[in-house]
Amino acid sequence: MSDLLNNIIFATLIKSIVVIGALLTAFAYMTLIERRVVAKIQGRIGPNRAGPFGTLQPLADAIKMAFKEQIVPAQARKAIYLIAPIISVVVALCAFAIIPIGNNWSGNPNSQSVWNPLIADVNIGILWILSISSLAVYGIVLGGWASGNRYSLLGALRSAAQMVSYETSLGLALSGVLMWAGTLSMVGIIHKQVDMGIWFIVAQPLGFVIYLIAGVAEVNRAPFDLPEAEQELTAGYLTEYSGLRWSLYQMAEYINMITVSSVAATLFFGGWSLFGLTERIPFLSIVVYILKVAVFLFFFIWLRATLPRIRYDRLMRLGWQLLLPLAVLNIVITATCVALNIPWWVNGLLGLAVIVIALLLLRRQEITTGSRFTETKGKFILPTSVKLAHFERIEPVPTNGHQEQQDTTTTVQA
Repeated sequence: MSDLLNNIIFATLIKSIVVIGALLTAFAYMTLIERRVVAKIQGRIGPNRAGPFGTLQPLADAIKMAFKEQIVPAQARKAIYLIAPIISVVVALCAFAIIPIGNNWSGNPNSQSVWNPLIADVNIGILWILSISSLAVYGIVLGGWASGNRYSLLGALRSAAQMVSYETSLGLALSGVLMWAGTLSMVGIIHKQVDMGIWFIVAQPLGFVIYLIAGVAEVNRAPFDLPEAEQELTAGYLTEYSGLRWSLYQMAEYINMITVSSVAATLFFGGWSLFGLTERIPFLSIVVYILKVAVFLFFFIWLRATLPRIRYDRLMRLGWQLLLPLAVLNIVITATCVALNIPWWVNGLLGLAVIVIALLLLRRQEITTGSRFTETKGKFILPTSVKLAHFERIEPVPTNGHQEQQDTTTTVQA
């Protein structure tokens, strides 16, 4: 019996089952929490009838989805149409495999017990997450293409373009943390923060901001939920899905949210560490990890409840013209500090300075272009990035009771 308990394959199998069960439970109750939080922010009540305080609502939703009719469009490519949601869920679950959810049970960083609270500690942990997460686009693109619906196809193409645009910035944003940690292992990054006595958020504020924005875009959450734009594309790549197949896509989205939040908590906020407390009480480390992830999940919900969906051209411009140059600049600053043995706090101050300068420049650009109609040399300027092919006539404003006859043209600034 002891040989079985110490067998790494058996232990990994059991831990995988536990983690998958925890993720599926978290997905179910994240839907309830999100609906209640959004309702609270918007002055509504939210679901509260199924069970005490609505706690059985996820179970009711699961039963409803199970008994819904599973419609397969006549024009769909059936095999790919059925496999696509499964790809999204499998990829989402695999990406979470190397997240350390707590300290070693013995409290010794060198302990190699097969029952430590993580499925696997691989020395290329970050590369594993980036490579597996990049496969998530296949589930969405194949689902949209195989549905045989033009709205679904447009949503899939949007998702592909969006993920390509923001994955580059996301990967570069994590490079600064890797330079300071000197390792790709998730466990090694946490222990490096413990040894330095800091969280990498103070050394990499610019990288954290870029990662947070890119991470929200990666999981197609508001205000970056363009692939699901119901006003334009009905429901995007989800248009032809219903019942359990539809819920699989939602499951993948919420699990990806948990993974993005876990990576942010691990790389920038010390993971399960809390200034020496969790090293003495290993079980407390799991509680600390859950609380940190919960804060980021609340941030996702808060964004959805408060920010409107941005326009698609601005989505692309934000990724390529702002985040990518800032991510490259962050790498240059971090590499210089690490190579010249400059203290981490200098890197942090430079990162904060870049953030402030970027915000000031964006604010100045907003004031310059204006958010309303502005008159310049007799011309009315509209703040939009779409150029009009036909110039529209604007009637002159009466002055002192007399109608002035003048021609004005509407020009547009990109």
